[in-house]
Amino acid sequence: MEIKLVQKLIIQFILILFLSISTFALYRVPVDNSYVTATFLEFRSTGKIPHFHSGVDFSTFLKEGIPILAAEEGFLRRLEIDVDNIYGNTVVLEHPDGYRTLYAHLANFNEEFEKIANMLRDEFGDKRIVVEFLSENFKVSKGEVIGFSGRTGEAAQAHCHFEVRDKEEKVIFDPLEFIDKSMLRPVQMGIILKSLIIDGQEFNYTENGTYTFTGPYPKIAVEAYTELAKNLLGVKEIKVYFSEKLVYHIMLDRLSMELWEKPYSLYDEKTVMSALTYRGFYKLYSDESLPFVKVNDMSGYNASNYQVKLEIRDEFGNSKDFYFNLVRR
Repeated sequence: MEIKLVQKLIIQFILILFLSISTFALYRVPVDNSYVTATFLEFRSTGKIPHFHSGVDFSTFLKEGIPILAAEEGFLRRLEIDVDNIYGNTVVLEHPDGYRTLYAHLANFNEEFEKIANMLRDEFGDKRIVVEFLSENFKVSKGEVIGFSGRTGEAAQAHCHFEVRDKEEKVIFDPLEFIDKSMLRPVQMGIILKSLIIDGQEFNYTENGTYTFTGPYPKIAVEAYTELAKNLLGVKEIKVYFSEKLVYHIMLDRLSMELWEKPYSLYDEKTVMSALTYRGFYKLYSDESLPFVKVNDMSGYNASNYQVKLEIRDEFGNSKDFYFNLVRR
């Protein structure tokens, strides 16, 4: 009896382990030997209205025609055929785990999908065409080519824009939480803090420097990045401490699509994006209840002097602490 019980427990353990591995299996990178060139929830001012960058960009080495690969097995859920929209030519796949992945800015689809696209172009002409597939007829395997890199849509250079959404496409997630990052090309990286905005006034950041504020509590915004190769990318998480007390915490892991066109809920108005310049200032205060704000006790402090520590982390395992002082003027 005891032997049967032990065997049963072993079988249950193996089953649980198998289910855990299956549930949390990582997606593959959609571009071979690539690296990240833009991260989740960066500020964007392209298109008709400012918005969040709702995915991750993977380099295709400035080349069109690089194969774009399915991150996981699944089936075709949607084709978007449009060279001028923000996303350009786009493939959306649905996966057994319940998530959907989106691949944008494609020059062309794979042979099977391109035949469908050409039939639709012949019927509807040169206009934006969006087709939803209700059946699971067009299945794809993990790593299968689904299209080729391009610069359709708002892409200034050829690359792969990649998103992870829930099945209803009401919530977007940080794709780097799903991706097997060991597949990325190794590059030198680190976290930098360039500038501060205190009560609307901008300062260059100096380690242990002293800055003044005038309001009931310090309204701080920080220009912080992950420096990856020659690119400055958005960060994942910022914690603010006043004298070792956590007073503000943002975690950029997911976003409701309802907030997609409200980037100033996270970014200061001095944030700039142009063809040559990107300066992203994260606001470290808010009067709103926002999903990416995990702790918001900033307004509960009314001291005249603050010893401030910023703990900044990215999705690649890098973190760094920055220190400065605030004095009420």
